Amino acid sequence: MLNRFGLRDSGAREEFETGSVRDTEEGKPRFDLISPHGLKRLADLMTKGAEKYGERNWEKGQHVSRFYSSMFRHMMTWREGDPVEDHLAAILYNAMAIIHMEEEVLAGKLPKELLDLDIYDVDLTE
Repeated sequence: MLNRFGLRDSGAREEFETGSVRDTEEGKPRFDLISPHGLKRLADLMTKGAEKYGERNWEKGQHVSRFYSSMFRHMMTWREGDPVEDHLAAILYNAMAIIHMEEEVLAGKLPKELLDLDIYDVDLTE
């Protein structure tokens, strides 16, 4: 059986007190910094979404304006104290979905028309 996978190598090494050596973590994403609480609530919400709309339905592509408006509604509803839905998980989901759409459009996997929000050049530090 031919192994189709290679092994990435930064060239930098870290040696442990046991004598074991491996590639350093420098420059690599720190997934360990993501809150397991937030991730669990996001997974719970996405499980409910998969039951309602089908698994991975959202990955087929939707306009980012829809994710944005949903995210904003959930922010406002959370601020109002509504206890019916997990609004914070919905905010995470919508933000993640926008990132996903941007990346898939940049990779040429989804149509650029999905990126339908106007981007304003506003200095928010003033």
